[in-house]
Amino acid sequence: MLKKLPRFLAITFVLLVISSCKKEESIEIHKSNKAPQALLENEFIVRGTTFNTNLNTAYIYKIESDTLTLMDTISIKEKAFTFKGTSNQPEFYAIKVDESDVMYKFLVDASEINMFLNTNLFLSSTSSNSETQRVYSDYKSKMDAFDYKERELFLKYKSPQTASKRTSILNTDLENMQIEKITFVMEFIETNNDSEFTPFVLQENYHSFSTENLRKLHDTLSDAIKNLPSIKLIHNNIVSLEEKEAQQSIKATEYRPMAYTLSGPNTNGQTISLASLKGKVVLVDFWASWCAPCRVTNPNLVRLHNKYKDQGLVILSVSEDKGEPEWLGAIQADNLTWNTHILDNNKTIAFRYGVSSIPHKMLVDKQGRIASGKISGNTLENRIKELIKE
Repeated sequence: MLKKLPRFLAITFVLLVISSCKKEESIEIHKSNKAPQALLENEFIVRGTTFNTNLNTAYIYKIESDTLTLMDTISIKEKAFTFKGTSNQPEFYAIKVDESDVMYKFLVDASEINMFLNTNLFLSSTSSNSETQRVYSDYKSKMDAFDYKERELFLKYKSPQTASKRTSILNTDLENMQIEKITFVMEFIETNNDSEFTPFVLQENYHSFSTENLRKLHDTLSDAIKNLPSIKLIHNNIVSLEEKEAQQSIKATEYRPMAYTLSGPNTNGQTISLASLKGKVVLVDFWASWCAPCRVTNPNLVRLHNKYKDQGLVILSVSEDKGEPEWLGAIQADNLTWNTHILDNNKTIAFRYGVSSIPHKMLVDKQGRIASGKISGNTLENRIKELIKE
């Protein structure tokens, strides 16, 4: 049974964090009197107890992204219940009782977990002897403290000061606390780089880190943790961010001069101009029917045209042929099917671009700037892909 995580649950979890930080009377977890059972591989067992005699039914959900999956409905008998399941890796679950919409979130792993259900479900608690649960408990207690401190800051500045002054002080304190919080999280990940709980910490705080820090944190993880699907996905995202930032860095420092005016008659006698192709990545190819090296590269031009034309690539072929029959014959023979061909029989265009020999290929970006001078081979295709992404 799948349910979309309701809005009240998101609020409930926030309240859970806040409430757990209140100075309430501490409650010891009531341990089961039953003798420990040997667990099978990847099996976990939750032993729940409560002092509340009015609780009847517990509903256990698995939390996946923003979706709740009902895993079991359990009767609470003699103020106790037991829930068993299997988990290949740590996962988050939630429990609610009877008709209440309040939920308590907890971590499961292959271990025996003792749970105490408080009458106020927010104040429920769990304990386990597993190392993963210990790491989770350490992390949660510290993050709860940060949340409590944030709540205290908001309450502190509910004073009869001017709104602007109050907001300024609050924002400064919150910013300092955020720096302290992120520093703790980074140190926590580095210290627990081999824990199966650490991926949750990295996922939860992913957007708080710069790309540089994400790379640093990923590289500190043990090989076993790096191979988990969730971390592989994060790594792919880091690579994408690094590539994007590298491109932005290039664009910020790379000088691209505007391309000169370029126009001429096409195969139908109509004028074709480079300016009319703005918004496209333009591969300008200087060639001629009598140029054997040019003709050798034409099959690759056809391949590039077919592969990237729908992504914004246009090939503008500038021929140095003297006669039209030879020019038109080579276009047909080499299957140069694009309609952006120009005849430059007096070499005025070639002279303007400093083309002294052919074949000569250059790239113009979407803004009409020269992005690459003479270029060929694999470098040509790689550069086309970069310019298309811009």
